[in-house]
Amino acid sequence: MYSVLYGSSRITLTSGSGTRLERSELLLRDPGPRRRPSAAAPLLLGREEELAAARTECLAGRPVEFHAPCGFGKTSLLLAIAGGGGRRSAFARVAGNPLEDVLQLLMDDLYLSVERERVKYPRTVCERLVNHLRPLIVLDEVPPGSRIPRQLSAALPDCVLVVGAERPVLGGPGTSRLLAGLPPDAALDLFARSLGRPVQDAELPVVRRLLEAVRFRPLHIRQAAALVRAGHPAETLARTAARDPRELDRLSAGSLSGPERTALVALALVAGTLVPGNWVSAVGDITYALQSLISLHERGLVERPEEDRFGLPVCLKESLRGLSLGAISLSTGVNGLADWLDGALRGDVHSLTDALQGVEGIVGLLGVAAEQGEWRGVIRLAKIAEAALFAGLRWQQWKEVLEKGAEAARRIGDRASEALFSHQLGTVAYVEDRAADAQAHLRHALRLREELGDTSGAGLTRANLEYMAPSGTLPGDGRGGGGAGRDWVRRAAPWCAGLLVAVVAVAAVRAVVPDGTPGPAPSPSASGVSSSPATAGPTDPGPTDEASSTRDGTSSGPGPSPARTTSSPSSPGPSPSPSPTRTSPSPSPSPSRTTASPSPSPSRTTRSPSPSPSRTTRSPSPSPSPSRTSPSPSPSPSPSRTTPSPSPSPSSKSPSHDDGERLT
Repeated sequence: MYSVLYGSSRITLTSGSGTRLERSELLLRDPGPRRRPSAAAPLLLGREEELAAARTECLAGRPVEFHAPCGFGKTSLLLAIAGGGGRRSAFARVAGNPLEDVLQLLMDDLYLSVERERVKYPRTVCERLVNHLRPLIVLDEVPPGSRIPRQLSAALPDCVLVVGAERPVLGGPGTSRLLAGLPPDAALDLFARSLGRPVQDAELPVVRRLLEAVRFRPLHIRQAAALVRAGHPAETLARTAARDPRELDRLSAGSLSGPERTALVALALVAGTLVPGNWVSAVGDITYALQSLISLHERGLVERPEEDRFGLPVCLKESLRGLSLGAISLSTGVNGLADWLDGALRGDVHSLTDALQGVEGIVGLLGVAAEQGEWRGVIRLAKIAEAALFAGLRWQQWKEVLEKGAEAARRIGDRASEALFSHQLGTVAYVEDRAADAQAHLRHALRLREELGDTSGAGLTRANLEYMAPSGTLPGDGRGGGGAGRDWVRRAAPWCAGLLVAVVAVAAVRAVVPDGTPGPAPSPSASGVSSSPATAGPTDPGPTDEASSTRDGTSSGPGPSPARTTSSPSSPGPSPSPSPTRTSPSPSPSPSRTTASPSPSPSRTTRSPSPSPSRTTRSPSPSPSPSRTSPSPSPSPSPSRTTPSPSPSPSSKSPSHDDGERLT
């Protein structure tokens, strides 16, 4: 099972029933920059001018793109740009990946997670983390009309983009350069290297005509050299290429062995996609697929940008169409891929990296099955692909595969598979902050599973629905990411409600007290009856019943506390003595609350006549004391002002202001 941390949730892929949502209280740390040894730049012949121009533009902070049909060496040039110059870089092959998954590819290339579990960051966080490193972003295989380069350029203002595409896609500011064929001398050098020996002087004229016929295109140069090495006369090849260079593709494929043909057909199914060698072995049931793939690469039929990544260029797929290369049973390929991917996800034979590299080919094969109406094949491919896409954090492609699987299941009435895909789509909607869609998908899945008697699956779906139920909201900020903010609000809501109740209570008490006279603050005392000079502060010996009121939840604000009576002789002037006077509660059936005299007590003062550091309460009577007091509304000779209390009941506790401050 694989689990991924997203916001404050842990999403775990169970075996066969879908994903489980659980609360995660882990404090996520920022990932650390990935430290990689600098890889050797690939062999690059005749591209010194383009390489220098690209580095000049990058140093100036301007984006640059190179566009040309396949076979002109764009990938080799881009890899050389990414590997040189001393600047941190990230290389991503766009192809059919959506923007969010391209950002994840850049994250994987730049950062290494420090968590024990994989972490999926929202799009906005990925943009911030990638932009923070200010890397050189190199995008290869950008489809025609793609908006991804312009979107990344706007989202990553501190990064510089280098783009490779068949047609211009960059637009706006930047430099767009057409990548032409190699210079004649570099083309001759590549031909000799591919031939495996130097070109003899007697061969030079015809070889130069051959190179001109293929327009100095690197892919066709390698093909021509392989054909000459296999015994084809260079003069004949030159005449053939002059008519149509694509004839070299057909000649190269016409002399293949059985395993080589099968490997080429497997790659043709997902042309334009790079897959590992064991992927081809699983699809075509080839024992020694790697040897066949290396031979195809030497013939110029297969590209090999990395040690164990192979692909058939899209342009060659059209040239090879109609050749009798044999066929691969779709069911055989699906079963082989299922076994291979299961082993990769378990880590038995391969790794998750292999699974992710191969899953792009599986998605391509899924499209082929859908075009042929092989809906059961689509369902099987969707099930084996979605696990790798989830674990590899390619969640936009995960969503697309689930939608195709759900459509195929509806077409043939496979309700169990439809329930699984609907359950998974509920998780996708959850992480995309689409509450209504998430609950609709999960309810649909729950209904199907209950009707089918799938108690285990129904329990998992019901648990995910209950997980969303407490708040009715989803994680994130409304833009598809992060649940920490909303979860914090949910956890803080009871405390905020308590503070609101306290504020309302204080407001109600103030409404009872006559205008102009604030209610007295209770002075801490051990007996429950406060006295004027009682202290509470640095010199307080320790918490008692009321001395700890601000610590145990009792309000210390200006509102009165029932059944607490304070009294002291009041006079028109300041109190003649700061000594305390203890009294008992009034025996009157209508107990009153009396305010303390202006002697030192825990209220705020500007300067007290007593050296006590304690605060004093504010007196309702006028006083010439320099302390801050509230004037009485009238010069009544009454010794105190009283507020009626319904009964001498024990004081009720309310959340203190200190609790509110800790929340913030």
